[in-house]
Amino acid sequence: MILIFEMIGSAFLTCLYQSFASSGDVVGFFVGFFILLIFSARISGSHFNPAVTLAFMLRRDTGRFSRKLGIAYILFQFLGAILGGLLIWTVFDAHAPLTVYKNDGEG
Repeated sequence: MILIFEMIGSAFLTCLYQSFASSGDVVGFFVGFFILLIFSARISGSHFNPAVTLAFMLRRDTGRFSRKLGIAYILFQFLGAILGGLLIWTVFDAHAPLTVYKNDGEG
């Protein structure tokens, strides 16, 4: 159950970031991310990022978060990110690569 929450959370975070990249709505991104964190914080810890999971794995007090669980988290986070990317690609028809910042040469 914990791993499923990490996968779904990573998928939603990927979708949220893609919507931010296309619209530039920073407030919407942070509100969505905050809601995502609140709903899964007690269940899985809301890592949603392999770097966060790696930091928890390498802490000195490793008795609280095992390395085997951390590797499983990372695998499910990657699966969730791929699922989120596919969801954006198919459902929301985002076939063109999006650019957040465009440099026109005007300064």
